[in-house]
Amino acid sequence: MSVRRKVLAGAAVVAAVSAAVALPGAAQAAQPAKAAAAKSPLVMTLGRIQPGPLVPGGAAKVFDLSVTNTSGKAVAFGSEIGGGPHGALSVDGTDVKLSVTPVHAPATTVEFGGQDGGLLGFLYPKHGPVNGAFTLPAHATYTWKVSLAATKAWPVNDDRLFLGFNVSAQNGQGWSADRQLNLQVGTAHTGGPIVQTLTGGNVVAPGKPLVLRYTLTNHTGAAVAQPLQPGVLEELPGSGSLNATLVYDLWENGRWVQIGTDGAGLPKLPAHWANGASASYTVRVRVTHWDAGAPASQKVIVSASYDPFEASADRLVTVTH
Repeated sequence: MSVRRKVLAGAAVVAAVSAAVALPGAAQAAQPAKAAAAKSPLVMTLGRIQPGPLVPGGAAKVFDLSVTNTSGKAVAFGSEIGGGPHGALSVDGTDVKLSVTPVHAPATTVEFGGQDGGLLGFLYPKHGPVNGAFTLPAHATYTWKVSLAATKAWPVNDDRLFLGFNVSAQNGQGWSADRQLNLQVGTAHTGGPIVQTLTGGNVVAPGKPLVLRYTLTNHTGAAVAQPLQPGVLEELPGSGSLNATLVYDLWENGRWVQIGTDGAGLPKLPAHWANGASASYTVRVRVTHWDAGAPASQKVIVSASYDPFEASADRLVTVTH
């Protein structure tokens, strides 16, 4: 089982959000319902994009983004941009530079940045409310010039950028249109995973601690330039709350050291962690409190990960007394 701790709340990069874009681990853009898209009078096109990969710190890809209203009535629509990398490391918005300039469209404000390990943005009319709608006349087309570049902050461990553009009519009929990009970034043979395992027992009780071994191996294809902050946490498989308190200890320098309650951070993996290298942590889980009247046992997922926005190594544990 893999627990994805993606936060699907409103974007922090904009002052207001009229629609949320979900960014899963691969950080894809929002996908409109196919049935609604088939009836939509909105048509989106992307102009020709120069061949070759995006080079971190290099030249931008420049292309046109056009939205056409094929109906006989004006259509008001909102616009979203969403995406992220292919690879083991998340991004924070400093890794990609995006600019959008109107060619035949109203003056436009662009909000774009990091969101939950991926990328999220919005376009809206400059002289209107934040995240407001464009109104596209009947049988008309709006066109913008888009410039897209990977900055020097792009993690070399990730080899591709997924970026999607979506427009949605604000008439309650579900009209929408979208296009996606899948661009190679850099020329290195990267994009592999950081392999994670969490091994050990699966029962913990007062006086009977559980010992787990968390191991990470860098198979991304390159050294990880930045330090990583692994951690462990717990969550129930369903709703409700755990009726016990779990304490986490780390085996360090020949002794157990308490590192947290209900989850804990682990020592950082230092920068320049080599490709092919492994790191391991031995963690002990103890029950220190059991609520009065609580059931005899509960199931809990203990998860370990190096990034809260990437996949985790998980273990289903029975907490009993």
